[in-house]
Amino acid sequence: MINKISYALAFMLFICAGFIACTDDDKVKITEFTLTFTAPENLNVSGISDLQVSFKNINTGKLTTNKMSGTEGKITLNEGLYNISVEGKINYTVDERTIEGQVKGYKESVNIIGTTSTDNIKLFLFNSKADFVIEEIYFAGSTTPEGKQYLGDQYIKIYNNSDSVLYADGLVILESAFKTSQHFEFTPDVMSQAMVVQCVYAIPGNGKDYPVQPGESILICDKANDHREANSNSFDLRNANFEWYDETKNNMDTDNPEVTNLDKIYCYSNTIWVLNNQGLCAYAIARLKVDRNTFLTDYTYNATYISATGSSMNKSGYQVPNEWIIDAVNISNKAQYAWNVVDASLDMGYTYCGEVQLDKNRYNKSVRRKVLTTTIDGRKILQDTNNSTEDFEAQATPSLKQ
Repeated sequence: MINKISYALAFMLFICAGFIACTDDDKVKITEFTLTFTAPENLNVSGISDLQVSFKNINTGKLTTNKMSGTEGKITLNEGLYNISVEGKINYTVDERTIEGQVKGYKESVNIIGTTSTDNIKLFLFNSKADFVIEEIYFAGSTTPEGKQYLGDQYIKIYNNSDSVLYADGLVILESAFKTSQHFEFTPDVMSQAMVVQCVYAIPGNGKDYPVQPGESILICDKANDHREANSNSFDLRNANFEWYDETKNNMDTDNPEVTNLDKIYCYSNTIWVLNNQGLCAYAIARLKVDRNTFLTDYTYNATYISATGSSMNKSGYQVPNEWIIDAVNISNKAQYAWNVVDASLDMGYTYCGEVQLDKNRYNKSVRRKVLTTTIDGRKILQDTNNSTEDFEAQATPSLKQ
C-alpha cells in the first residue's frame, strides 16, 4: 500500500514539475530587432555596405554577429540588454571623385525587449592614418616591500605609430571630467562634439623642438626621480622626457630641473595632479587649435545632472572638440565600469588594471597597447582600432619593469 501511495505521489510531482517547466514565463522571449544607421554628417554618401554588426548580451556575455548593408537591417535576438558595435564600408563623393572609406559605430546598453524593437546607431568615418598613440598608462602606482601604496612613479608613454618623424611640440595630455564608474545624464550633452576634461597639460616647444622618430616613444611622468631610492619595487624615471609639475604655496610637488616640465593649462586640483589610481577616467592626447587664453575663455563647460540620490547637481570643466583629439583611452575597473566618457568615434571600449573597487592587485600593473605587427626593419606597429578593449593589454606588466 505504501509503495502504491509513494508511486502515485511521485507521478503527481513529475506531472506538476513538467507543467511548471512549460509555463510561458519560463520560455525564452524573442524580439525582432530593426537597427537603422545614420551616415556620418557632412558627407555626400552614395552607399553603405558590408556592415558587420556585433550584439553582445551584457548579462550572458553571448556574442551574436550579423551582416547588414544599407541604412537598415533586421535580426532576431533573445530579449536582453546589449552593447552593439558596427564596422563596414562607405562610399562618398568629394569633388566628383568617389572615395571608399571605413565606418564604425557603437552603442551601449540597448534594451531589446518586446515582440519588435528598433534603435539607431550613428556611424562615423574611421581614419586609420598613423599618428601618435597612447602606448601605455601606469596609473595605479606600485607597492613598497612592506605592501604600502606608492604613487610617485605614475607615467604615460606616447608612441610614434607612423613611418615618419612626428613632433611632440604642443601635444596636450587630457583627463576626463566624467568618471567611467558613474553614469549620469549631463545637460548639455556634448559628447558627440567634444570631450569634457578636468586636466590639460601641454608639451612645450615652438613646433620642431621635440622630434620623435618612427617607432619611438616619449615618456611623461609625475616625478622624474629615481624612485628606487624610496621604493625598491619601483623604477628610475630620471630619464623621462617630460614631467608634470604643479607649483603650490606649500611646495607639495618636487621638480627635477634636468627634465622639462609640461605647461599647465588647467587642472581642477588646487594642489598637485595625480592620475586616478583606480583608473576611473579617460585619458587622451590632442592638439589645441587655439591659444591658451582663447581656450580658457571660450571652451568652458557647465552642466547640470541628477545625482544618484535625486539631487540636482552642477558639473564644470572644459571641452576639447573631438576633431582636435588624436587618441583616447577609457579606463575603469571591471566591477565599477558604467559607461564610456568619450564619443565612440574616439574609443569604443575600455581597459583596466583592477577587477573590483579598491582592488589591491591593480598595483604594479599598467595598461599597454598591443603590438599589431613588426616591419622588416624591426619597427613595431601598435594596434589602433579606436577600441581599447581590443587594442590594450589589461593588467599588463609595466614596460619599465621589463
